[in-house]
Amino acid sequence: METGRQKTYRFLSKHFAKIAMAAALVIIASLIFGAPIKTIILAAILIAVASASTFYFNYVSAPINFELVKLSTILMAYTHGMAAGLAVGITSTLLGKILIGRIDEKLPISAAAISVIAILAALFPTADIATLGIALTAIYNISLLALSLATGGQLSWNLPYEGTNFIINLILFTRIAPFIANLL
Repeated sequence: METGRQKTYRFLSKHFAKIAMAAALVIIASLIFGAPIKTIILAAILIAVASASTFYFNYVSAPINFELVKLSTILMAYTHGMAAGLAVGITSTLLGKILIGRIDEKLPISAAAISVIAILAALFPTADIATLGIALTAIYNISLLALSLATGGQLSWNLPYEGTNFIINLILFTRIAPFIANLL
């Protein structure tokens, strides 16, 4: 039976070139954008976590909307500005849709909506992150609920879907976002 150390060594040996390439890309991005390496790494982590958070859609068919895209986008825009927020929001939205296999007509709407949220978050860098996050999440959820209903969506599905997303983000922004914002 293989030990944890052996598994780690095998994994690193197998993926060393990819890891080295990723590290080089982080350094290059840092130089091109003039951002600290820490910021680039944290943005990459936020993108990865936000994208992966949508993966449960492949297994759950209930109208529950748990995702970390809004949290990641708002945090990055709030702490590092509009460009960083847009990069995290659009990239994690696109990667999340790819992970769940839903590249569809809703992708441009999702990308546009998260872009608006990133821009708004960047406009209020001195606001309380919890209040800002809750307000922007509410704007996002209400807007998408209205848009969905206007285009023939079912209230019985969309209301719990957007409602659970708001409640989850309310908890995330009041309990976790202040801590993460201090790390960024």
